Amino acid sequence: MATIVVHPTGESASATGTEAEKNCRKLAALVNEQLASTPKFNPLRPCDDRQPFEKPECHPLDMPPIAPWTSIRWGDSKCDCIEGDDTEIMHLTVCNPYKNLTLSNLVVTQLIVVDANGNPVPNLPDGSPSIQLVPIGPYCFDDIAPCTCVTREFVLRLRGAPPGPYHILLRGICFDACFHGDEEDCFIFNVCKD
Repeated sequence: MATIVVHPTGESASATGTEAEKNCRKLAALVNEQLASTPKFNPLRPCDDRQPFEKPECHPLDMPPIAPWTSIRWGDSKCDCIEGDDTEIMHLTVCNPYKNLTLSNLVVTQLIVVDANGNPVPNLPDGSPSIQLVPIGPYCFDDIAPCTCVTREFVLRLRGAPPGPYHILLRGICFDACFHGDEEDCFIFNVCKD
C-alpha cells in the first residue's frame, strides 16, 4: 500500500511511508549521538526528594495482565436454538474494561470451531466441514477507547452437524496497551553571586 509523503520542499512523492520515517529516525539518532558525546557534569537536584537523583536502572515494569473482555452473541429471541442445518448471524464483541488505557490496533486473527474435545468438526460426505465460520478472520477492531466496546459480525453455517456441544476458539487476540501519562516534574538550581 502506498502513502503520499510531503517533503519539506512541498513536493509530493509516492512511497511506502518508510522513507520519511527512516529519515526522521536517522536524524533523531544523529542528534542523540551528538548530545551524548558532549555530556554535562552538573545534574540539577529534583524538587521532590522521592525522585532518584541518579538515572535508575532499566527493569521490566511489574504490572497485572491486560486482556480485553470478549463475547459472542446470537439469536433473534431467547427461544432461538442452533440446529444441525442452520445459518446464524453471530456478533463478536470486544470491550476495553479499563478506564486508564486504550487497547490499540486490536485484531482477532482467527476463529475456529471444534467439538467439545477440541477436535475438528465432522466432515460432510463431500469433504467439507459440517460447521463453518465465515469469515474465519481476521477481525480488525482498530483502537478501543477506555470503557467502550466494538462489535463485528460473522456467520455460523451448519450443514448436517451432529448434535452436541461445540466450541468457538478466538485465536491471536493481538493488541497494544497504550497508557496516557500526565506528569509534572521540577528541578532546583542556584544562581551564584557575581
